[in-house]
Amino acid sequence: MEKTAEVFFDHFGIRPGKTLKDIQIIAEFFGEVPWENLTKFIVKSSGDIQPRFTGEVLESFVSSGTGGTCFSLTETLGSIFSYCGLSVRPLTGHMRHGDNIHCALLVEGEAGRFILDPGYVVPGAVMLSSDNSGKIETGSRKMLWRPVAYGWELFTVENGHRQLRYKLEDRVITREEFLKYWIQSFDSTGLNSLHLNKVGSLGGRLSAHNSNLRIVNSSGKKNIKLGNDYARLISETFGISLSIAEKAWLQLETQKKKREKYVIT
Repeated sequence: MEKTAEVFFDHFGIRPGKTLKDIQIIAEFFGEVPWENLTKFIVKSSGDIQPRFTGEVLESFVSSGTGGTCFSLTETLGSIFSYCGLSVRPLTGHMRHGDNIHCALLVEGEAGRFILDPGYVVPGAVMLSSDNSGKIETGSRKMLWRPVAYGWELFTVENGHRQLRYKLEDRVITREEFLKYWIQSFDSTGLNSLHLNKVGSLGGRLSAHNSNLRIVNSSGKKNIKLGNDYARLISETFGISLSIAEKAWLQLETQKKKREKYVIT
């Protein structure tokens, strides 16, 4: 845990701490670590399913610009805040297409209680108010954590449209439970495709699904077709190693050809 935290603080040139400002700064810099399933896709394709724990996540980020999905990122961020002397625990999350397929982090200390959700690319730390609600606004988008009996529901409000995104349970989950959900996530439908998400400039968002890239910022939304230039453009946009992007794309194309071969016409 200490080695993981030291890699993070050394890389960004910041100091550990547990004040409100410290928590906000750590959350802001951790936002540089992308949500991506390329590394997970490659691991699953190898047939040797192994979670990428905290040390590997940050060392690979420093060397190759990679990140991870919600379980890897929550685990890593939890280790960093724990190193700062704060109380941390993961929260299991449910989405429309399944239970216990998402997770976030609850951080508690003298500065207050916070939800951090790098797996949903939430920009920063969400400070919970006295009624246990939380809110973040980025540009034209609002993210609202509404307290309910079992925990929270996250709603987004954008262009007047309000949508339920997920539910978080405010209960202590064991290490065994967390690891079980983590391993189960390798069978999720999301691992049939390549996905990346990252906080963009001025509250914007970057997201890619296979060969489709979307850039959302104050100027609006822009869609870009990556095509066979996938690896180079993903590397330039998200800062991920060109070789990793190439390997993931090649593996995706290989799997597509295998599926097409067995389609009955």
